Amino acid sequence: SGQGNSSVAIGSSSGTNTQGTSCVAIGSNAGRTNQGNSSVAVGVSTGANTQGTSCVAIGNIAGNANQSTECIAIGLEAGRATQGASAVAIGSYAGRTNQGAKCVAVGNEAGKMTQGDYAIAIGDLAGSSGQSTTSIAIGQNAGALTQGAASIAVGSAAGQSVQGAGAIAIGQN
Repeated sequence: SGQGNSSVAIGSSSGTNTQGTSCVAIGSNAGRTNQGNSSVAVGVSTGANTQGTSCVAIGNIAGNANQSTECIAIGLEAGRATQGASAVAIGSYAGRTNQGAKCVAVGNEAGKMTQGDYAIAIGDLAGSSGQSTTSIAIGQNAGALTQGAASIAVGSAAGQSVQGAGAIAIGQN
């Protein structure tokens, strides 16, 4: 337990239980438990419960629990619960729950709930609920509700509701 070498912890209960070396934890409960080496957690309860090596979490409750290695979570509750290795979540609630490995979620609530490995969601609410492995959703509400594996949705509300595996939807609605 304790703070790692060359690490910084500022805030109540930040970096208190097994903070790795060369870490930064700023904010109440930031990097509180099991913060991996060379990781950064800035914000209230950010990176608080198991933040992997070489991760970045910025924004209240971002990367809060089970952030894997080399992840990025920026925004309110971005990457909050279980973010896979090398995943990127940028925007409020982006990649919030169960974001798979090597995923990208950029935009308010993009990839918010269950984003499969290698999936890409860019835009407000893109791929926001049930985006499957290797799927791509680009545009507001694109692939928003249950997007099948290896499917593509490009455009405002394209493939918005239950898009099948391997399906392609391009254009508005």
